[in-house]
Amino acid sequence: MNRENLINIIFTISVSGLAFSIWSICVVLWLGQHLTRLKTVQRRLGIAKKESDASRTLRLWREIYKDTESLKLPQKETFRERLERLRNDAGWHASIQTVILGVIGIAILAFVVVYILGGGIPLALCASAIYVALFVGYTQRRISKRAALFERQLVDALGIAARALRAGHPLIGAFRLVSEEIPDPLKTVFFQICQEQSLGLDMKDSIRKVADTTHNTELKLFATAVAIQLESGGNLAVLIDSLAAVIRARMRLNRRVRVITAQTQLSKKVLIGLPILLFVALNIISPEYLQPLYTTSAGRFMLAITIASVLLGSWTMSRLSVLRF
Repeated sequence: MNRENLINIIFTISVSGLAFSIWSICVVLWLGQHLTRLKTVQRRLGIAKKESDASRTLRLWREIYKDTESLKLPQKETFRERLERLRNDAGWHASIQTVILGVIGIAILAFVVVYILGGGIPLALCASAIYVALFVGYTQRRISKRAALFERQLVDALGIAARALRAGHPLIGAFRLVSEEIPDPLKTVFFQICQEQSLGLDMKDSIRKVADTTHNTELKLFATAVAIQLESGGNLAVLIDSLAAVIRARMRLNRRVRVITAQTQLSKKVLIGLPILLFVALNIISPEYLQPLYTTSAGRFMLAITIASVLLGSWTMSRLSVLRF
């Protein structure tokens, strides 16, 4: 090996070592920044403090719930089952076929009205798409409101059930009292449990069946806790009180998460709504200005890229506003 080759090898090793050192420094800096942000979020959520009795109870129940759920085989929902679940969560009394046909019919009506008024096919398609987007947003908002109402009613129901058990009522009697005192949507759940119990179905199976069809985390937690308690025995009233405290802690944490992510949600709505409103306004004020977007291949390509960018931006900002805890 001559001197020139040795110098080249040393130079290559030096450059590689320098690059690896720079990469390691960047990784360490990124990890430090990530841990700092994580601690900041935990401090703002109030979960970085010393573990209290309520948080310890919450952790224990989550571990029990995860251990119980891990024993079940995952069942993938079909598209029809997913639509039916969304209909139940939104509280629509009509069938899923009626809802879908109604949405399609109103979207076609919006397309025809805008086209007859002289808006053209692109503007008519935009009107139909806007209606569908508004319906999806309204449905999601309705689902969120019903879920929040369900959680609040579940806390009140657990308090009623615990007091009924201390007064000497059996568990099914406590559930019947809850179905009489609490309005919908929780009334239907406990009324179904009482009906199935009167028909001879096992209490554990009935509660788990209702929890699986409702798709509510707190109700699944309640079903798991009651099923374990019925098998092992113990003071069910104390367990229900502890479970109510856990759900209250989860509700407080959810409120803090919504407060932290409110700015991101508002920014997403503004940034997504501005280009759509501007596009509709330009089509109304000056249709010939946007005519190249529809008549030329480059314009159609740019329009498709714009739509894809808006959808990607909406999905990205939605993912950024999700905090897992």
